[in-house]
Amino acid sequence: MISRAAAPTGRGGGGEAEYAFRAAGEWAEFGAVLDLAYGGHPHSPAHSAVVGAVFEPKRSLVACYGGRPCATLAGYALEMTLPGGPAPVAGIGYVAVAPPHRRRGLMRELVRRALTALHEERGEPVAVLHSTEPGIYGRFGFGPASQVVELSVPPEARAFTGEVDTSGLTLDVGSPEDARAAVADVYRACLHQRPGLLHRDAAWQRRAVEDEPERRHGAGRLLCMVVSGPDGEPRGYALYRLRPHWERSRPRYALSVREVFGRDPAAYAFVWRSLLDTDLAGTVSATTRPVDDPLLALLDDPRSAAPTVRDQLYARAVDLDRALTARTYSAPLDVVLEVRDAMCPWNAGRWRLTAADGGAECTRTGAAADLALSAREIGAVLLGGGSLVQLAHAGRVAELRAGALRAASAAFRHDPAPFCPTAF
Repeated sequence: MISRAAAPTGRGGGGEAEYAFRAAGEWAEFGAVLDLAYGGHPHSPAHSAVVGAVFEPKRSLVACYGGRPCATLAGYALEMTLPGGPAPVAGIGYVAVAPPHRRRGLMRELVRRALTALHEERGEPVAVLHSTEPGIYGRFGFGPASQVVELSVPPEARAFTGEVDTSGLTLDVGSPEDARAAVADVYRACLHQRPGLLHRDAAWQRRAVEDEPERRHGAGRLLCMVVSGPDGEPRGYALYRLRPHWERSRPRYALSVREVFGRDPAAYAFVWRSLLDTDLAGTVSATTRPVDDPLLALLDDPRSAAPTVRDQLYARAVDLDRALTARTYSAPLDVVLEVRDAMCPWNAGRWRLTAADGGAECTRTGAAADLALSAREIGAVLLGGGSLVQLAHAGRVAELRAGALRAASAAFRHDPAPFCPTAF
């Protein structure tokens, strides 16, 4: 994934050598850079084995100074559910720069090279990433494509508004390893439910259930709750752990939820009912749930769960025409977009987007523009989670033809909202 673009002009560490860019070698050479970039916390051998199993050296980049890696970018070939169905996307992760080499344009150059290579090689039309800091990637044309909600349900707020019929469902609790087949079956069956979900092969499934003792922070091992139907078929699951806590000689264990999926409303409600009723548990918390999680409608007192919304997945169009036709739209659409894109200049200009009967076309045009926006705003609505109307009210989208804004916003939006629980 190395493009032929020029390197940044900065030099490193007071020496005379310039930065060199190349494809990554083994995962191990990322380690020294990540150790410094993330505050001197080296990856354990166990974690390195898990992330190394999904690592794709030929799609990843390193910047070197004096022959030694000083900045990294991992690239992944992924399949993600978009509005309308699964599609190939390019995942980007572990974008890191060692402290002595920061503020020299290395991050920008790594991202630009990765995007340029995807364009030149006609790779995936959409790039996605998780950002450690929300302000970083907007300047590279990535928009916040999904949001998540953090929930913390206290014991007094566990009542449901109405009990769902869960007759015939049974519960089992064990290790994720023992439930590996059931978890994979349920997750696979749920892929169609909302945009943002990634296909997981065996290596990515292992990444999803990783359980490093060093990162438990006093909690117990990761547990897996599986709900099955009368026929024994798995219909839902939860990954969670318990951290011991006592108040006035009474158990109030903190139960933290990593992941919950259910094939149907009954299985989903039964999983959550079982989590909230777990013996010894006090507060049940989940830091990463869909912004429109059905649990918020199940709880009789959702306010006490203190839902807190934050950004999650970021997306950007690598090739605008292919990105906008890789998905379907919620309503017929005929709009001319005036797009600004400094990072990927081949996307800049006017494009006519038409959508009808589940298909879409996007071609260059000389017609007058209906909406003016940047690549960042395109990224924010690619998965159906952002609102063009909201962005317009924030001054980031300009309506040039009356009525075009609401029509386009309705067509881009998707219900349910996008969500990506898989770290990459």
